[in-house]
Amino acid sequence: MNTFLRITLLALLVALIAPSAVQAQGWRGMGRLAGKVTDEQGTPVEGATVKFDLPGSGGTQAKTDKKGEWALGGIARGAWNIDFEKAGYEPVHISVTLEELSRVPPIQTTLKPSAPDPNQVIQADLVKGAALLNEKKFAEARGIYEAILAKYPQAFQVEPLIARTYYGEKQFDKAIDHLKIAVQKNPEAIENKLLLGNILMEQGRTEEGRQVLASVDDAAVKDPTTFVNVGIGLINQGKPDEARVYFEKAIARFPQSGDAYYYRALVRLQKNDVEGTKADLTKFLELAPNAPEAAAARKALGQIK
Repeated sequence: MNTFLRITLLALLVALIAPSAVQAQGWRGMGRLAGKVTDEQGTPVEGATVKFDLPGSGGTQAKTDKKGEWALGGIARGAWNIDFEKAGYEPVHISVTLEELSRVPPIQTTLKPSAPDPNQVIQADLVKGAALLNEKKFAEARGIYEAILAKYPQAFQVEPLIARTYYGEKQFDKAIDHLKIAVQKNPEAIENKLLLGNILMEQGRTEEGRQVLASVDDAAVKDPTTFVNVGIGLINQGKPDEARVYFEKAIARFPQSGDAYYYRALVRLQKNDVEGTKADLTKFLELAPNAPEAAAARKALGQIK
C-alpha cells in the first residue's frame, strides 16, 4: 500500500472514531466541584454516592469520605445534574451550573432519613399482635391492631383480628361489628364471611347468619370445619333439620371428613333413622378410629338395634 493511501485511510479512521471519543469524554474540562454531605444533625455521611451527569455528554460518580466530603475536578462547563444517594436516606437531586473560569462554592447537602416501608412496619406489628393473641392477652393485642388502623387507615385487614380479640373476651356484638366492617371493605375475603356467619349462628341470630353464609360459594370453602361448626350451632339451637344441611355440605365437599358423618348420625338418631345412623357411625369410625368421639360411636353402634 503506498504512503498516500495509508495516510488517507488513517485520516478516515480518525474521522470515524473521533466523534464517539469526543462524546464519551464530553464532560471533561477544566472545572471543579466539591461539597459536603451531612445528616439532619450535621453529622458527616460517609459512603454516600454522588452521581454527576452533564446532559448529552455523560458523567461519572464519586463517594463521600469519612468527613462526608467529595470533590470532582477536570469537568466541563454546563448545567450539571447531581444526585446524592445513600441507603436509609431520601435521595437528593440538584442542578449546578459550572463555568470553567469561575469557582463554585462548596455544595452543602443534607440527607434526611427515608421513611420506613409501611408494609414492613405493619408486618412487624402483626407479629407482635399474634404473639399476644396466642397468649390470650386480648386487650394488649387489640391495642396493637387499633394503633395500626389509626396510623394506616387503609390497613382494614386488621379488622378481623380486632374481632378475634373481642370474641376471646366474649364481647360478641363488638366482634360481629368489626367482622361486618371487614366484609364490607373486602367482600372477596370469604374467610371473614364464614367467621361472621358462624358467630351470628352461635349467638342465635340464625337468619342473619344464614344469609351471610349463603353469600359464600360452597366451592370456595377450604375446610369442612366451617360447615360442621355451623351445623353444631344449629343442633344446639334445636334445629336438627337445618343442621343436617350443613353436615351434608361438608360430606359433599369433603367426603373424608369424619366429623360430618358423626354429627349427621346424631341428627339421624333424633329422627329414628336407625339404618342411616348405623351407616354414618360406621363411616365415621372408618375415617377417624382414634377420634375423641370414637368410643361413644362404638357404644352407640352396639346399642342400636
